[in-house]
Amino acid sequence: MTKLKVIPVETDVLVIGGGLAGCMAAIKASEEEGVRVTLVDKSNTIRSGCAASGIDHTWAYIPPVHEKMGYTIDDMAEDHRQGTAYGFFRRDLFFLVAGTNFDRVLDLERWGVNFRYEDSKAPEKFRIVPQFHSVPTSFNFDGKPLKPTLTQEAKRRGVSIINRVQMTDLITTDGQISGAVGVSVRTGDIYFFKAKAVVLSSGRSNRLSRNPTGFDFNTRMPSPMSGDGTSMAIRAGLPIIGVEFLSNILGLGACGNYNPNYGDPRNTVQPAARIIDGEGNVIVDRTYFYDWENLGNEKWTEEVRRTWLEERKAWRGMRPTLIKRHAEGGGPFYLDFSEATDEEVAYIEWSIRNEGKGTQFLRYFQGEEGADLRKNRQEYAGFWPREISGTAAKGLWVDKDLETDIKNLFAAGDEVAGLPWQASSGAFTQGWYAGEMATKRAKAQKAFLPASQVTVKARNRMCTETLNRKQGFYWKEVETGVQNLMDFYCGDVRSEAMLKRGLERLEDARVAPLKAENPHELGRCLDVKSIIDNAELVLRSSMERKESRPIPFGFRRADYPEQDDENWKIFLAIRKDANGEFKFAKLPTDG
Repeated sequence: MTKLKVIPVETDVLVIGGGLAGCMAAIKASEEEGVRVTLVDKSNTIRSGCAASGIDHTWAYIPPVHEKMGYTIDDMAEDHRQGTAYGFFRRDLFFLVAGTNFDRVLDLERWGVNFRYEDSKAPEKFRIVPQFHSVPTSFNFDGKPLKPTLTQEAKRRGVSIINRVQMTDLITTDGQISGAVGVSVRTGDIYFFKAKAVVLSSGRSNRLSRNPTGFDFNTRMPSPMSGDGTSMAIRAGLPIIGVEFLSNILGLGACGNYNPNYGDPRNTVQPAARIIDGEGNVIVDRTYFYDWENLGNEKWTEEVRRTWLEERKAWRGMRPTLIKRHAEGGGPFYLDFSEATDEEVAYIEWSIRNEGKGTQFLRYFQGEEGADLRKNRQEYAGFWPREISGTAAKGLWVDKDLETDIKNLFAAGDEVAGLPWQASSGAFTQGWYAGEMATKRAKAQKAFLPASQVTVKARNRMCTETLNRKQGFYWKEVETGVQNLMDFYCGDVRSEAMLKRGLERLEDARVAPLKAENPHELGRCLDVKSIIDNAELVLRSSMERKESRPIPFGFRRADYPEQDDENWKIFLAIRKDANGEFKFAKLPTDG
């Protein structure tokens, strides 16, 4: 019979999740002399989180650029509120992110990440492109080595990094965080952390629906992100907002499910291709480089925003029509680079190599197929799951200092709700600030709080039983069952009756006895437990929001077909009370 050890760890600041936000939190927390900082990741910090294989962009208010345009951070906030967040927006979070990310870019530069290029015509040799706002606000940079660079910086500062430990539980004492529990996916042993402050930054909720290709883990976001932080938070009684917008709605995506951002109009790669149909008719027009030589000659005005919002509305309106046209027998649809200049193609190829799967895409596309971006149109083929809520609209409700309702428990990055599309910008800035706040609290607390071992023993018992169980279900069987029921009962159009039935069916999955033949499979079983918790939140919150909210949220209720801003332009928070009952609250937006 397998018996698991309990490994105790004491640390002043515990950071859960080693993506961008977690690494930034640990680096900042380690600045204070005498503060012990421990960073725990279920994978390996060198290549974990959304930026595992690289990112090419991060947005910010950039004083040396935007001041010359006459564009203020308040103008940028209004752009984000109207054109990116569609009113589901917190001003305090926006100003933290937009107002401090330029400083974080300079930090990254000092640590060895390249942001400046001799051929750039932008101020200070940066490469800056339009993405989320009416003027260019997104840095393009050499982001492929980002995670190794952050890991190296954390180690240089003395951060203790523990990889391959999956965090499962938060421990509180009289309403304050006092520790956490994790499981080694290499040995199965239980880690019992005592901490004075904790930063939760374990990332998005993934794998809630079947991926279109049928291959395990061929997901848009890294598959290890199974919503562990959300699972821990809801079981600790914390409110989660926006979870109903987690969507398994399917849309046409470039290159099937490969999803590199290579020149998709208004995506992260700019300038971008246009979208055309098989006869060459333009569905969405292309974009161009910003005219940096004209910087300062024409000042930003409200008319710039109005024009941008109209263009964005048209773009938002046209892309969803691809699905409708496809269903009506239209298509095929393509990304068309045929008009691109040599300079544009070279720039796009560089950007692709630094973003996500782009290097692999180019290796195959150019190296194996001998294809050319300009000559060979890229088909919009296959389907991909949308995830507006997974891009920082869903998550924990925090105060202005990123603290949750549990004292000394902070959150950062995609664990924080209220600012859609904060992405890497939110990770860099919130991670940094959460690390700073956690260190202040840890220094002010002289001794560790007594942390109950009840949760530790319960987790040990659950893992031991799973590893020793002879009769039961493998993780993949249960995960597939959950994904199937979410696709069926909580799909494109939702209804009270179907959502209720989905909850009933989900209980079958929750009580299914899981078995694992080794610690790796045990980790997958823990993934499934988190996925089930997240699925329940989606079902319950979808039932509670009694309206439809289409583009860009894609939330549709057959029994409530109209958008109802009077009653539902709010953040919907779900939490579990001390009796295990789910409660809802409507929290105000700044929209």
